[in-house]
Amino acid sequence: MSESKAAERQYAVPPGCGIKMPYNWDFDLLAQLGEVNRDPRTKYPIHEVYAARKFSILGSGRTGSTTYDMTRPIEEYVAEAHRHGIRFEYLWNAITIGGKEWDTGFLDQLYEEAKTLVAAGVDGLTITNPLLCLKMKSWFPQMQVSSSVNNHLDTVERIQQAVDYLGIDRLMLDNRHARNFGFIAEVHQAFPDLPIIVLVNEACLPDCVLQAYHQEHTANASRSNNDYHAPDLCRILCTQRKMQQPVYTLKAPWLRPEDVHHLFAAGASLIKLAGRTERSEWVVKLAQAYAFGHYEGDIWELIEKPGSVRPEWDEVMKKKVEHGRFKVDNQQLEGFIDPFLKGQLPCVQGKGCGTCQWCERWMGAVTIPENLDERIEEVGAILDEAKKGKGKAP
Repeated sequence: MSESKAAERQYAVPPGCGIKMPYNWDFDLLAQLGEVNRDPRTKYPIHEVYAARKFSILGSGRTGSTTYDMTRPIEEYVAEAHRHGIRFEYLWNAITIGGKEWDTGFLDQLYEEAKTLVAAGVDGLTITNPLLCLKMKSWFPQMQVSSSVNNHLDTVERIQQAVDYLGIDRLMLDNRHARNFGFIAEVHQAFPDLPIIVLVNEACLPDCVLQAYHQEHTANASRSNNDYHAPDLCRILCTQRKMQQPVYTLKAPWLRPEDVHHLFAAGASLIKLAGRTERSEWVVKLAQAYAFGHYEGDIWELIEKPGSVRPEWDEVMKKKVEHGRFKVDNQQLEGFIDPFLKGQLPCVQGKGCGTCQWCERWMGAVTIPENLDERIEEVGAILDEAKKGKGKAP
């Protein structure tokens, strides 16, 4: 029996810990998430949902064309979430607004939106922009503010600065640290009164040089009244790299449902799950897997993969593209997490990725699509078009 499996049998989730779920504005989804919480198999309850408008004056961390929008007044969604014992958080997590945060007219608009959110009963906001953090604390001191994954809180010093400067109430850690249990314990020891949130199902490259630029793109591409139609270059490049090096399916810093209890043991309060662009059936499946702490089958289908082999590229290629899906057998990864728990691997020692070959040893769990070479060629053609300035990408 692996050390991680043995530890799970001895561990109970601390009170107040749970899951932060993506929300796609499907009203009925809230009741379904409530059902997950009432299921006797649930180990880790759904504590809250988070959402943002498809397009807004501020923008968010997802391209507007890939997300869903409200069809009712926001207070109805918030009331329904509360009816099922679920907290509701709204996203002000655009990484840039082009300096508009200093414009009085823009701030007046944003203040009116904040008033609407407060009146609707929203429980908190995730905010990236430092000035907007300070403004929200000034406007509505009772509103709980969480840092954003886009703030890249990856050291105790950076977190201390964020707390001192901005007075944030909850710590959303950098997405690279889902497997760095030692770091999470260090943060918890330094800030024992602040809830720690860890993202556990995103497939970004471990140290992506494009991340800041990509977040700037998504901010611009989710802002209303903005004539912005640039192709998503980051998604094209990321897709190409993952297809050329399939080991990134395991190098990406995600966690199996069976292993998230180690995060709570280290001091995390919430595990965050990505997926605002997904349909409700997928979100419920995701919620069940992580709430139950167990999943059988292809876990890769529950890892959010902007820039990977999904979504399909039909629109870009102007033809029907044959599907090419990686698969990862969750059961074959039992024990994979053990050296991360011990802090033995370079990636959790601050030495970067690529020297230990640990992930390569577990590639037997990964099924590579037979048509991968064809898909690589297709994505290469998309990149060539983007270089010419004629390309379009999802």
